[in-house]
Amino acid sequence: MDSRKETLKKIKSLLRFHKKGLTITDIAEKLHLNRNSTAKYLEILLISGDVDLNAIGPAKLYTLSQKMPVSAMLKFAADIILLIDNEMHVLDANENALQILGTTREDLIGVRIQDIESPLIGRLSFPDVFEEIRTKGEIHREFKISLQNEDRHFRMRLIPTIFDNMDEGVTIIGEDITKQIQFEESLMISEMRYRAIVEDQIEFICRFTPKGIITFVNDAYCRYFGLQKDLILGNHHPLTLPEEDARLMKHHLASLTLENPSGTIEHRVIMPDGSVRWQFWTDHACFDANGNITEYQSVGMDTTEKQEQARKIRESEERYRMITEFSPFPISLNDRAGNFQYLNKRFIQVFGYTLADIPTELDWFSIAFPDRKERMNAIRAWKKGRGHEEQCEGKPLIFPVRCKNGTLRQIHFCPITLFNGEQFVVYEDFTDKTESERLRSVLASIVNTSDDAIDLYQSLKSSSDAR
Repeated sequence: MDSRKETLKKIKSLLRFHKKGLTITDIAEKLHLNRNSTAKYLEILLISGDVDLNAIGPAKLYTLSQKMPVSAMLKFAADIILLIDNEMHVLDANENALQILGTTREDLIGVRIQDIESPLIGRLSFPDVFEEIRTKGEIHREFKISLQNEDRHFRMRLIPTIFDNMDEGVTIIGEDITKQIQFEESLMISEMRYRAIVEDQIEFICRFTPKGIITFVNDAYCRYFGLQKDLILGNHHPLTLPEEDARLMKHHLASLTLENPSGTIEHRVIMPDGSVRWQFWTDHACFDANGNITEYQSVGMDTTEKQEQARKIRESEERYRMITEFSPFPISLNDRAGNFQYLNKRFIQVFGYTLADIPTELDWFSIAFPDRKERMNAIRAWKKGRGHEEQCEGKPLIFPVRCKNGTLRQIHFCPITLFNGEQFVVYEDFTDKTESERLRSVLASIVNTSDDAIDLYQSLKSSSDAR
């Protein structure tokens, strides 16, 4: 190491231990140097950026510079950095620049920038860009190039620069923004897909703050309520609910917590024309880091038609219940498996059996048809109602049924299979009609065989009435 470099090193080492600075005289005395020589050495260090000069009154204090040398900046910078002199020669480049350009420092330093074969340098338009820099100052470029069969995005800054030797030039600082662009593009695509999905939904979608300010509505929401999207966003959209439904809605929103953020509710809403509609909503509460609700997101649909259908079904079921319950005929309802589901009042009055007595068809046939032959006939007729056999013409479905009190009644029954597989059976009591026909038959026989027919008929009728 020559004496000049050794002296410069000693001066920097001395200043390192004197943070507040030293004058030229202080440095000369401590290092046993000539004052004029010390001043020249300090001038060199000042130009190179190794020391700083601070004037405090008439005194000039020199301190060790805290600035990072350009060479160190080039080494540690994550960006692409190229230093170009006024003649457009490459003065230096960092490792990132060498990697992007696909070259080495030895092959790059001193080369004219426009002679470098690289799509990156080609997009910077040297030497024309030099004139633009002289006229406008710092300029920016953002573009996409293909490197190794891959699209890469770069953001470049070309900054007019004065180097340590006072020569002018340009510093090129480039940033690889490929990942950022890809993320933005994927985010944009996701947002477009989300919006397309949301806008195409037939369900109503809206978001609103706890104070009721609308932050988002889809087209279906606006069409349903007759709103203009640009007018409703940022404002309230008060819904008119019946008093009972308003209480339910308030309780519903209050029930959404951090542990249970989602819930559903179905309620009525009074439309602007005064009509009442039913709506079903799924609400989700959004929370901030402190657990406070920041927004509600709601997805809803009109369920008026469903509610109307449900009402009609309820009315139909009520009519069915009234008809069967007060029918003059016994009626039963069996499921597909043969279990009795329902017996009306008349059934219990006529036969005396309840569901506890005959829970299944098997129990019914065993109790009500003690005669095996009649039981088998009854079972066959019963099955015809379920479509197990072809209907037999000419055979009446009238069978003697034993009631719970032991009496026999002549019953005509008509089993009908419903669409869901259940069997609806209507029973008609023919006992009195059958007895009348028997009496007429006996009377005709008596008239043909007896001289005292009237007395015999009255006697027979009295004995029949006594039974």
